[in-house]
Amino acid sequence: MIAAAGGRYVDLAVMAPVHPLRHRVPLLVSGPHAQAAVAVLTALDMQPRIAGPEVGQASSIKMLRSVMIKGIEALTAECLLAARRAGVEAQVIASLQASDPGTDWPGRSAYNLERMLVHGARRAAEMREVAATVAALGLPDGMSAATARWQDLLAATGAEPGPADLAARLDRVLARL
Repeated sequence: MIAAAGGRYVDLAVMAPVHPLRHRVPLLVSGPHAQAAVAVLTALDMQPRIAGPEVGQASSIKMLRSVMIKGIEALTAECLLAARRAGVEAQVIASLQASDPGTDWPGRSAYNLERMLVHGARRAAEMREVAATVAALGLPDGMSAATARWQDLLAATGAEPGPADLAARLDRVLARL
């Protein structure tokens, strides 16, 4: 239909929050006209990258990447909320730090919780679509579905992220669960 009308269609995925990068946010572009689209977008000082020759590849990359990114956020919430409630949060974080010393576990965990509190409702909707995509690929979608539930749960608390202090952030969420 688009081609019949003289148009050229590409699949485009926005790969990061638009704020603060605005028009310089990373973009993935796919489809038979991706190269031409990248040329136009680059001339507009945007940050496109070709994801592949087929329409749908850019969107698939974004959606399936979310299994990992939003899934890690959900794992963070479940792990550290339970650890805080059990009184072993410091020991769990120390164990994680020993296993993966390259990650700032307290800082990353506080960030992950902040993202869920601020954007959880939108991310939950996205993860329901991701779960449907995973299922359509013939794979179990349990992790994506559980991630959607955790994103919804934290958003529904209405807790404000507050300062980037992990313990205080965990306490604010626990007080509303």
